[in-house]
Amino acid sequence: MSTYLVLCQDMARDVGIPGTGPSDITPTIEEEKDVVRYIKDADLDIQRMWFNWDFLWTEYSTTTVASTSTVTSPTLLAQWNIDSVVYDPTADNWQPLSYVGWKEYRDNYKYGSVATGTPEYFSVKPDNVIDMYPTPDAATTLTAEYWAVPTELSSSSQVSVIPTWFHRIIICRAKIYYGEQNDAPEVTSGAIAEFTDLIDKLEADQLPSQRNRRFSATQDLANFTVVPQ
Repeated sequence: MSTYLVLCQDMARDVGIPGTGPSDITPTIEEEKDVVRYIKDADLDIQRMWFNWDFLWTEYSTTTVASTSTVTSPTLLAQWNIDSVVYDPTADNWQPLSYVGWKEYRDNYKYGSVATGTPEYFSVKPDNVIDMYPTPDAATTLTAEYWAVPTELSSSSQVSVIPTWFHRIIICRAKIYYGEQNDAPEVTSGAIAEFTDLIDKLEADQLPSQRNRRFSATQDLANFTVVPQ
């Protein structure tokens, strides 16, 4: 496991900055300031590559309010998993809600007299809020899955949400920034080669239906999806 500070120190050694690298994330030496910034930017850059990284996935549970069609969104919500919304999930007659695109949903279910009862459909409004139809007529549990917004490194001891066994990829991405900024093609070329290899492995491990592409024999062909580059 590499903390934010350790990643900075490892990168500083990789690119040949004298000494052991920054002693904290607020150094006074300009080169070390750059390293700290590059590591932060690289971590965010990788997190933002895909909305649905497994390491950004989380679960959500809330309680509906009678006569209110919407629910409060999670604080760190980035993207809803539209295949995961369930009304009253612990009841025998639990209800998976069917997703309808916002324009069609709005035109069909939000004008005129709006029915109340047990929801069957939902949409995600342009402000990323779930809206249900019929409007719930009781306070009932609603569960869903979502992908969180990327988390920015901000303290020396903080650990990136990217799986620890792939933390090397953060350094590689940061070294690309360093090489471009300092006109160091030998740093850039080596970092790009290593980054290209690691991003393929990270995607296979942390994107849905991608893991089989890194196995020598496909384990689950029915769940195998190729993502074009």
